[in-house]
Amino acid sequence: MSLNRGGEAAMLDLIIIGAGPYGISLAAHAGAKGLNYKLLGRPMHFWKSQMPQSMFIRTHPDSIQLSDERGEYTLQRFEEETGTAVTVPLPRPVFVDYAFWFASRTGVVFTPELAVRLDSAAGGYVVETDCGTVLRARSAIVATGLQHYAYIPDALAGLPSGLVSHTYGRSDYAPFAGKRVAVLGSGQSAWEAAALLHRAGADTELIYRREAPNYREAVTSGKELVQAAYTFYELPEEQKREKRVPPPGSIAHFLRPYVDGLVRETGGVSIEAAEASPDGALSLLLSNGERRTADHLVAATGYRIDVDRVPFLSPALSARIGREDGERDAGGERFPKLGASFESSLPGLYFAGPLASFSHGGAFRFIAGLHKTCQAIIGHICLHPV
Repeated sequence: MSLNRGGEAAMLDLIIIGAGPYGISLAAHAGAKGLNYKLLGRPMHFWKSQMPQSMFIRTHPDSIQLSDERGEYTLQRFEEETGTAVTVPLPRPVFVDYAFWFASRTGVVFTPELAVRLDSAAGGYVVETDCGTVLRARSAIVATGLQHYAYIPDALAGLPSGLVSHTYGRSDYAPFAGKRVAVLGSGQSAWEAAALLHRAGADTELIYRREAPNYREAVTSGKELVQAAYTFYELPEEQKREKRVPPPGSIAHFLRPYVDGLVRETGGVSIEAAEASPDGALSLLLSNGERRTADHLVAATGYRIDVDRVPFLSPALSARIGREDGERDAGGERFPKLGASFESSLPGLYFAGPLASFSHGGAFRFIAGLHKTCQAIIGHICLHPV
């Protein structure tokens, strides 16, 4: 426990919850401004341990830089200083190595403990961690990723995890060798899962609603998303509503040779019903009337953001956070209402990353929103101390 001489938790300027790209970049900016902070979370845990490391990032390396105050610690500088090849597409392990190099070069200090409760307190906020540490700060930033929001369609809900799982957290497909596995989805994560299952020796079938795959024949530049991060908030509400509708998912061209002609595909269908068979297999009814039997189904069905599913927000604190009025336009997702500086209705409480994507646009579901987030939040904290 961090205590002062009086026996109470010492007051920090800032607590950042989440040690992925957003949290690391926010800590770099906070340190550069001389703020006394704690960065909570397992460093780069999702990128390092919850994603297959043998695959690539589909966005061009120019658009996935972490953010420091002067823009000095880029992937290009990482390449020059370490001799690591920065290729297109970029392997995930290289990005993870870059993030740790960036943290070292910017002086970011990790506190690898998990927040289990965030609540308001006199003068700011208090966080309890899984190690029993109690921290107090004038401001707090929730910078967690997608881990709380994996979406499973209703037709598959309630089935045991031995039969159905989400792509989130699935980093190893070797246990499916020799098994019959269906993959549901029409985007990047579905094709990636199918490719890795095939390589692992699974009898794999892709099932998707599209009539045909939507391959993008070049690595996504990401520049449009980066630009949108700076303009979305000021748009008229009608334009925001239009832009909140996600464009049809595309598949990186580099996945094509891992799937085409190797994995069975059934397009133009959805799964109408699913149940466990008496023999322990999974029985699927498709919308075209056909049936499938599989040992397992991997749902590459995306995420539905919901602030009420953030497990460490105390019920009392969560009830006081203002919600976006237009949540019904977001497919059942629920978001905190944020101002221009990503501050919630509670002074000193900020949200970064996916939870900011309704107020500030789709760029914040991705790394594209990093620079804008750091400049806005840390700048606001420095100019308007709680």
